[in-house]
Amino acid sequence: MTSSETGYLLNDDQVADFIINGYHIVKPSFSKNFHSDVYTALEGLPTNPGDAVNDAVPALDQIYTHPSVVGALSSLLGSDYTMAEHRHCHRNHPGTRSQMWHQDNLNIPMLEDGHGRVPDHVRSVLVMYYPQNVEANMGPTALIPGSHLFTSAPDRNASQGNFRDQIIATVDAGSLLILHYDIWHAGTANTSDKVRYMVKYLFERSTESEDPSWDHDSSQDTRILDRLEKDEAAALQRSLVSKRNYLRTKMWNNLAGSARLEYEYRDKWAGAWPQPVK
Repeated sequence: MTSSETGYLLNDDQVADFIINGYHIVKPSFSKNFHSDVYTALEGLPTNPGDAVNDAVPALDQIYTHPSVVGALSSLLGSDYTMAEHRHCHRNHPGTRSQMWHQDNLNIPMLEDGHGRVPDHVRSVLVMYYPQNVEANMGPTALIPGSHLFTSAPDRNASQGNFRDQIIATVDAGSLLILHYDIWHAGTANTSDKVRYMVKYLFERSTESEDPSWDHDSSQDTRILDRLEKDEAAALQRSLVSKRNYLRTKMWNNLAGSARLEYEYRDKWAGAWPQPVK
């Protein structure tokens, strides 16, 4: 990461937002016609190039190496993160039906030896680039904020329709949606007369954090801990709130390394009995 890219690092609140919600949006600055040219190039592809989409459309490399994207990824994965070989171009044409809710992690077993995934780490992120404005009827990506923290969510989630607190990614052309690899998401139906493209890359952490890799201010620790305990994402049943807060704080500490927050267990249920409803 160069000195010019350090100016694009996330701050404490942005990292907390990612931990709480499981996503972050970046919009790198390019010339007026850059994204429309990428769209035209994708439209001209005779077939889906799969993992070779960046070879078929070389301008994509400029997007994923833009300082604002590098700064965000360095903040979440460390400055030595790597780009995985897997890439994919999603072409959502008019009439495309909604996907089932899914996690792209493919239910990789959770292991504590560093060879699998664990629910309190940021090991991998998906980065989805949209070369055109995405309106509500064009098949935007839907996601459930905070669902990355609950990797044991039952497979029956996949058969559900709309969730009350889902987010629909209606974004401007050139926006990139950075997702935690465990988040539940789906492409929605395209009922418009326009083709919606999305190009997905996967980035991975190389080493565990020793210090924060973002623009960290330790004077904000108390306020950040308060946010991790109180900010809402998707609504949860009451019994899961303590687990959620614990996983949020542990994820922050795994990212922050030496700048970890002091999380103390508190019995939040002790005290006066609930009063009967009259």
